[in-house]
Amino acid sequence: MIRAIFFDFDGVLVDSEPLHLACWAEVLAGYGMPLSAEFYYANFVGVSNQEMIQRLCRQFGKGYDAEFFGRCYTAKKILYQDRARGHCRMPQELVTFIQTGPENYRFGVVSSSSRCEVEPHLVGHGVREAITALVCQEDVAELKPAPDPYLRALELVNAGADERIGAGECLVIEDSGPGAEAGRRAGMQVLRVPGPGEVLGLLRAELGG
Repeated sequence: MIRAIFFDFDGVLVDSEPLHLACWAEVLAGYGMPLSAEFYYANFVGVSNQEMIQRLCRQFGKGYDAEFFGRCYTAKKILYQDRARGHCRMPQELVTFIQTGPENYRFGVVSSSSRCEVEPHLVGHGVREAITALVCQEDVAELKPAPDPYLRALELVNAGADERIGAGECLVIEDSGPGAEAGRRAGMQVLRVPGPGEVLGLLRAELGG
């Protein structure tokens, strides 16, 4: 029996990967590290920002340190926040499901993106109040594919609850391999989806209607 549903954000609730790619490509081009769509989608979907920059630095023979990553990531966040409002829409039927679902399920959103790149979308689409657990990159020591983000979400949905939910009663919805691995390593059930438009249909089939 599923009692909690944990959504990944990018590629599950909104199709934000093209915007992330565009912003990263613009920033990294200034450092002599071109980033193509083919290479990004083949290697970096579901991978932490730090790991992506480390791998690109090795590939292009650039030095990597925390200061360099901080400069790149700050510039990317500014671009993303400026452009996200007009690019990232959540399917209305999914919005309705989340808004009306808390009487049957506890909801969480678990993302490797920063909170400032996730929470404004949830607020803007009117679903933030239905989300019991919001876990972003600032909230855990290890990101996906480590199980830490999903285990933290489980802690949050159980905090103060009269009836605790077990890991096996949680359904993780992911579009990437690393995210799906994180859910499995947390002992949860996992549903892979190709994108936001297919989430609700596949979810309803998984839940039995």
